Amino acid sequence: MSMYRGRKVYVAAAMSSEVGKYNGREKEKLDFFALAEQAEQVFLNSPIDKSQIDAVVVGSQNPFAFNGVDNLGAKIAGILGISGAKSILLDTASSSGASAFENGYLEIASGRYENVLVIGIQKMSDISTENATKIIAGVIDKEESEYGLTMPACGALVARALMHENNLSNEKWSEFSAKLTARAHHYAAQNPKAHNNFLLPTEQYFSDIAEGKNYLYYEPLRYHDFCPMSDAVSACILTATPQDIIVAGVGSATDIPTIAERTSLTTFPATVIASRHAYGMAGIRQVRELENRVHINMHDPFNGFGPINMVDLGFSDRSELFTFLLDEAISGENGRFATNLTGGLKGRGHPLGATGMVQIAENFDILRQNNRLKVAISHSIGGPINNNVVIILENTVHYENRPNRPFRPTDLPKANQMRPKHISLETLFSDQHEIKARIVASTSKFHWKSGTPQNVLVVFEAAYEKKNYRFLIGTGPENYEHLTHLKPGDSMMLNRNESGAMLINEVPIMRVYRKTMDGVVRVADKYFDKLGKILKKDGHKE
Repeated sequence: MSMYRGRKVYVAAAMSSEVGKYNGREKEKLDFFALAEQAEQVFLNSPIDKSQIDAVVVGSQNPFAFNGVDNLGAKIAGILGISGAKSILLDTASSSGASAFENGYLEIASGRYENVLVIGIQKMSDISTENATKIIAGVIDKEESEYGLTMPACGALVARALMHENNLSNEKWSEFSAKLTARAHHYAAQNPKAHNNFLLPTEQYFSDIAEGKNYLYYEPLRYHDFCPMSDAVSACILTATPQDIIVAGVGSATDIPTIAERTSLTTFPATVIASRHAYGMAGIRQVRELENRVHINMHDPFNGFGPINMVDLGFSDRSELFTFLLDEAISGENGRFATNLTGGLKGRGHPLGATGMVQIAENFDILRQNNRLKVAISHSIGGPINNNVVIILENTVHYENRPNRPFRPTDLPKANQMRPKHISLETLFSDQHEIKARIVASTSKFHWKSGTPQNVLVVFEAAYEKKNYRFLIGTGPENYEHLTHLKPGDSMMLNRNESGAMLINEVPIMRVYRKTMDGVVRVADKYFDKLGKILKKDGHKE
């Protein structure tokens, strides 16, 4: 079956600001709109003039919560002196920039417009890290977030699942994670626009553990295993007028909003589906045939995501999970499948809704500057790994001289499904007092300074009416010792005490947070009181 392909769309120009914090300390102090003004640089070497722009498409994650800015598309169009054009804001969480690009592409491919300006922008440094974490938690399922699930916790659950499936000890995981971090910084150090523009060799990774700088955050992930929170603006001009770089394919897909109910935490179906649609549009039937001609710019905010991404995008076998990215002959600058040569999210930084567009600008520059590489793939993840976008840019001559007939992909994975609404933790107890369940994954959050646990998250599977369902629950720090020994596959018991409270292995289940009407997650008062007492008892100040 063939796939519809509209008019050809080209990239006329692209730009990206430096990635970092424009807070007056790390970089010059810029407010949101001063940062947005930098997007005008895209016109400096563009064959398309500002007066020719028919539409302005902006991608940004929750700019009202971060910066108090609404009606953003029109405001940015006005700042850039573009009047009369269509303007729109797209928010698909951290894939917003990539989604904006896809929307701009479709505006031209449909024949509606000739030239579209696409912008990705995010300014996270206007607020504290704590408040930023609360805003970002708004993309997570309400119930799971109230039990304590955050985006870093998602990354930790994925890492724990990888460890279990591949029989990795904590020591082996740390060795692998240290090498991934060193790799990201190796390339970021060569990227003058990167946030983490410095080397971080494996020796420093471990010495920083000893000195308390690379502290355990969400088990098994440490401080150096996470991307920084960044500011940036990036833009490109899409056009129907032929240029050196063509948009060969775009694809996007969603997954369910919950983490617990997914059949696997070591593959991301939305990435697989999005990439297969992009490959189909580009007429690429065997992606590995792009060997020695492709750069992959993939979304790796936490150590553990990168290896999974390379399998899901079709470049790596599962047997290469822990070797592909560490083998320079495979994924290095001169490797068969060059990957994240600008540092990735871990090295370059992750300005949320701008990241997808920063990847586009980087790939555009790579294709224009590197004669060996002819195809550049960008991969962006939105929300809790459930709103993903894949975009393929290509040297136009290369595209025109290879088989490029589009096709509709058929090798798509089965999508995850949410459990029926009437199935809940309460439902499990409707006809029984005690329930046997199986651990799927778990993680604990630790205080950065004291190292004491702050909460415990457990994903488990239990049967109801002969079908298995998965749930995520949380409990307080005082129960860490009771649950830390549990491993995936272990049995556990759920029951109720005399007051009706739910227990897991005799430990009370508790909601760590509650969501307010404005979408911000607030730590529950009783939990904070209990945590404060524990820290005080241990001689620490919160």
